Amino acid sequence: MCKFKCLIFSSILIFLLCSCSKAEVSSAFGASSANSPKSSLQSSSSTDLSDKDALPSPQQTIVVDNKARGEVFRTFLSDNYQKLSEAFFGGISGIGFVDLDMDCGIEMLIFDTGASAAMGLQFFDIVDGSVECISANMDAVGTSFGGNHFSKVIVTANYFEAFRLMEDKTTHEKFFTVSSCNGATDFSYSELIRFGNDDGVLTLTSLLYQYQEFDIDSGAVIGESYKVNGKDSGRDLYSAAYEKIFSEMNDTGFKAKGVFLSESKDYENGLDGLLVMAEKALSLIGLRDYS
Repeated sequence: MCKFKCLIFSSILIFLLCSCSKAEVSSAFGASSANSPKSSLQSSSSTDLSDKDALPSPQQTIVVDNKARGEVFRTFLSDNYQKLSEAFFGGISGIGFVDLDMDCGIEMLIFDTGASAAMGLQFFDIVDGSVECISANMDAVGTSFGGNHFSKVIVTANYFEAFRLMEDKTTHEKFFTVSSCNGATDFSYSELIRFGNDDGVLTLTSLLYQYQEFDIDSGAVIGESYKVNGKDSGRDLYSAAYEKIFSEMNDTGFKAKGVFLSESKDYENGLDGLLVMAEKALSLIGLRDYS
């Protein structure tokens, strides 16, 4: 009888352990929730892509209708063009659509005209069916379109190719990073930023930050500061963290794509030109029959 009871207890224990293991695997790979902000734009079938390599393979098994997301972004641009023009007082220089948080749903990236050595970027995601600014280099854009998910981390860059799809050498997790940098005769800074996802919304996390001040006449460094994971650090700790981070990941070679105003005379200033740019940018990620 004792052996029989032990056998029953062992069977129950094994069943519970298996159930827990399945739950942990699902959580680790980011199984989608019906309450996710992007669930309203999820589809039962995969997005129709003209180029299998146009979008990187996400970590989750969510299927999102990116044609519908593109329509939401295009409607946002049309309905808010006047307000956008006022916020982007220097103009919009580029636009692109990239799945930066690897959840299958594209986000919208808009370059401003920039200053110094690099242009600023504004990031927009769809939260509960509405477009929301997640990060803005221009304060007026963040003030006008930011919400509860607005990030203090900002990005300056010159090309869409600056957004690199990386892979963890050990776990094989894929994620986007960008090297944000700018400078002038008296200063320069560089920041490595990683993109992620929090409950279906794009996030930006600062991994490494370096700032230097220069003597204008001699060019000599007269001041410097460093941060690791958003916290102040010394040069040695920064260098060690830099070496560790880059030794643990590989660049997949995937190139993010978008369009710039300067690339074509068809991209004239005004709403019509902006929508033409958006259509072209959407076509670069492989969407078809978008109208």
